[in-house]
Amino acid sequence: MKTILTAKALTLAILAVTVAFIAGCSSTGPLAVKEAGYPADKVDARALFVENCATCHGKNGRALTFHGRLVGAQNLTDAKWQVETTDEEIINAIKTGPKVMPAFGKKLSSSEIQAMTKYVRSLAQGS
Repeated sequence: MKTILTAKALTLAILAVTVAFIAGCSSTGPLAVKEAGYPADKVDARALFVENCATCHGKNGRALTFHGRLVGAQNLTDAKWQVETTDEEIINAIKTGPKVMPAFGKKLSSSEIQAMTKYVRSLAQGS
């Protein structure tokens, strides 16, 4: 009986830690609120990326973070991924959040999402 309780407690603890890690990826701090009405060319996309995406994708986009490894985040600097992925797919990913990635469609404005897409594209040059 004690072993069953311990196994259940361990399972609940692992689930709680996993939820906490995934929740850590869903930031949208004050910058997103401040820049919501900006045109895409005036949005500080790098700062938005750091604020919302770096926990999993890393500041450089390579996904070599603890969170990134835990959830299998995409390496955004990967040349093959950059070539095979369309801008529309990046926009959709930002809006809807594939797999465990949080959705930002209701948290970021259209111009912020456009600027983030352009920034994600720029990460290929840093590889």
